[in-house]
Amino acid sequence: MIFVTIGSMFPFDRMIRAMDDWAARHASEETFAQIGAGTYEPAHMRWTRRLGQTEFARTVAGARLIVAHAGMGSMITAGQFGKPIVLLPRIREWGEHTTDHQIATANWLRDKPGVWIADTDAELGDRIAEALEAGETGAPLFAPQAPPEFIARLRACILGQD
Repeated sequence: MIFVTIGSMFPFDRMIRAMDDWAARHASEETFAQIGAGTYEPAHMRWTRRLGQTEFARTVAGARLIVAHAGMGSMITAGQFGKPIVLLPRIREWGEHTTDHQIATANWLRDKPGVWIADTDAELGDRIAEALEAGETGAPLFAPQAPPEFIARLRACILGQD
């Protein structure tokens, strides 16, 4: 199953519409979306407005691919479960967010293993195909704690030993 999520703060009808179009062309691929408070209601994929935290984690765990806005919550959750993720950043100019920080986040994550970035709606299908071809690693994308070198540097700074 492909799980589509827009996060919990703002609607993202552009992504939901693009994924609904994708789902119409890929009917054999089960697709489920958390659409939030947007006005667009998908016709070609199952959807819900909002999932609770436990149900969200369970859905991510059961998915083979996550498609999301470029929000760190979605990225971290996908990473915890070792799920590949395709990100489509929100654009401030189009009223999708208050800043363009998601573009910066996507650029920062662009070359990370298990992460595919769609810079435009038109690229979404290609990035999904690439991610599905690569498959799941099953391994978390992020370590559960900071690297020891970073912790040592942080400790030295706090203790005034830098």
